[in-house]
Amino acid sequence: MRLYVLVMVGAVSGAFVAAGCAGETVSGDEMGDSSGGDGGTASESGGSEAGTLGNPGGGEAGGTSSLSGGAAGAVGDPGGELLIELDGREFILQSAEGYTPLEGITVRIWFGDGELGFAAGCNSHSGAYTICGTQLCVESMASTLMGCDAARHAQDDFFAEFFTSQPYVTLVGDELTAVVGDVTLVLLDREAADPDRPLTGRTWDVAEFMDGQSVSAYALPAQPTIRFAEDGSMQIFTSCNTGEGTFTTNEQTLVLSNVAYTEQACSDDNTVIVDAHIQAVLANGVVSYSIEAARLTLTRGEMGLAARTE
Repeated sequence: MRLYVLVMVGAVSGAFVAAGCAGETVSGDEMGDSSGGDGGTASESGGSEAGTLGNPGGGEAGGTSSLSGGAAGAVGDPGGELLIELDGREFILQSAEGYTPLEGITVRIWFGDGELGFAAGCNSHSGAYTICGTQLCVESMASTLMGCDAARHAQDDFFAEFFTSQPYVTLVGDELTAVVGDVTLVLLDREAADPDRPLTGRTWDVAEFMDGQSVSAYALPAQPTIRFAEDGSMQIFTSCNTGEGTFTTNEQTLVLSNVAYTEQACSDDNTVIVDAHIQAVLANGVVSYSIEAARLTLTRGEMGLAARTE
């Protein structure tokens, strides 16, 4: 079992200068490296002492940036209005100027209940924020402490320092722009960039199996799938047996009926476990479900399934 520890995130080492919320110039502290050892260490970063980001990628280890001090000329909405408009929303990075993100990693940021959070490929980060005029002001950020490769740690460091460097922000419809020095990030509301998929008319590949607080994945000879048809029928493949039934939806619940499975003997231990788990969750009765982007979660009591689709 992997242990996640909450720590305070340290900014990238190096001196930097930026405009504060009131427009004053301040100098930043020199920070430690969070990528060493088994997960590394981290320290508190102060949002009021924010500014120029160096190259956190360390050459070939991660992305590169050309963030430097100076005016970042974006002008946003009044602070109170923008604070309300950001609350409860999640954004996905679409493009970056002055920094090269790692390929194949989706960078997400979210706002809720006065906190900003982000995930950039390794750890999850969060911290209290407010809007200072036209700037996003984050005093410090906390982080889980997972061991990742140097490139992912470097990208985490970049975004941690970026968001504690009081970026100028604008929100126009679903597009959020954040600017510090020569670095500009353009993000799009998650529901516009990666909308929730409909439940029906598609195949869902089951990949995770929840039981209480544990989440498991298994190597299987064939991919378990679920398909909900628009006519209310349901087809299931457990990687061992096939099943079918009918369903109706009621807000965030499914009512399953007439569910029946074949009784083929499964070939290995993993398939036996997965077959039993799927049949326990997808049996006659009520199942809770939620869809976020391309992910479907189905739960019955302490047991659940997570599946993905195109």
